[in-house]
Amino acid sequence: MSISEYMSSKIVFPHVMKTAGTSLIGWIQRHYNIDEILAAASGWYELRRLPPKALEGKRLVRGHFGSRILNVFGEHNGFTPIALLRDPIERVISHYWHLKFAPDAGFEFARAESFSIEAFLDHPATRYIVSNYQTANLSAVLGEVVGSAATAGSSDEVAPIDMGRAKSFLDRCAVVGTTEELSTFVAALSRRFCFWPDDALLRHRSYRRVTSYGDEIINKIRALNEADYELYHYARARAAETSTRVSSVPARNPNTVGPDGAARWRAGMPYWGRGWSDAVVDERGRHMWSQDNVATLEFDVRRGSHCVLCFSILRFVVGFQRECFSVLVEDREVPVIPVAQSEAEGPQTYAVALGCVAGERVRIGFKINTLVSFNEVNQADSDQQKRGMALLNAVLLAYDAQPVT
Repeated sequence: MSISEYMSSKIVFPHVMKTAGTSLIGWIQRHYNIDEILAAASGWYELRRLPPKALEGKRLVRGHFGSRILNVFGEHNGFTPIALLRDPIERVISHYWHLKFAPDAGFEFARAESFSIEAFLDHPATRYIVSNYQTANLSAVLGEVVGSAATAGSSDEVAPIDMGRAKSFLDRCAVVGTTEELSTFVAALSRRFCFWPDDALLRHRSYRRVTSYGDEIINKIRALNEADYELYHYARARAAETSTRVSSVPARNPNTVGPDGAARWRAGMPYWGRGWSDAVVDERGRHMWSQDNVATLEFDVRRGSHCVLCFSILRFVVGFQRECFSVLVEDREVPVIPVAQSEAEGPQTYAVALGCVAGERVRIGFKINTLVSFNEVNQADSDQQKRGMALLNAVLLAYDAQPVT
């Protein structure tokens, strides 16, 4: 199967903040071409300013839209909704720490050392976040088909709380999950949408400190979230129902050797594997960063094929990473041969002889012993995500060895 034949389902995911949605989205996005993802808007403020043409061809819509987004991307134009909820007490505490330390969280007053969780629960500006926020996200009026995002509803993700509407939204979702059972949710989505299951999602945007809270705080949060607890328990029941749904179409690896004996991939295309950032698009080209010591790609081949892998790396965070990275084939280290470099500091192409592949799938690991953040290199850079290599592309060549006569 060529990459052009691969196409994932159209999914809309109203991401409720602080439910592990960012980690989930990073995994889901692996299964889509970058041009199919609505990445230019993560909330109504941005979405309403996009021209209609920017919405064409999208197959994955995710962001802090609330269930109102179904009026723009819903069943009427082929989108299937999914939902993820979190234990309300855990979600509220996580949101408090997010406001304290996330660089893009807004609410500057929350960064003050004196701003306590008690103040967070009582402050008028944050009250909508701490009280039944999940139910408010999913209480929008549905069914009014909006012609374009420019005329779509409110710029806010929340709506007046309506338990009936919130439960009705969950009933419309193909798969429902909870943060506490995230691996079960991932497995259910994999079965329903033919995704590659990953039981070790990278953790993103977690700022919570190890802190315990007394009964007074916990009970106050619980009292502020009675509706959210009712909806959370309903979601758990729905999760149990949707977890067994299976697609009639088997999962297909988007990177499968075609009739010409090659599987061609570049950053921004769908892939099976783990340990990578979202695809980055800038003046140097599309690339994605390894964010684990061993980031992987998986290719499907003909059993018994002899394979060669060629790949290009745009750059490393620091020079010494270039000198000590390695490639693993099914956890076995293989020699890496530099092939071509466009300029002194430009992309470097490498080749690896994989040998004979015993099975029908081969896992390639890109290993870097030490990950480094840009903040460690330059304290003026706020990016603290530890990274390894920026991968541009990979081509797997497979051939059948001829016996020597």
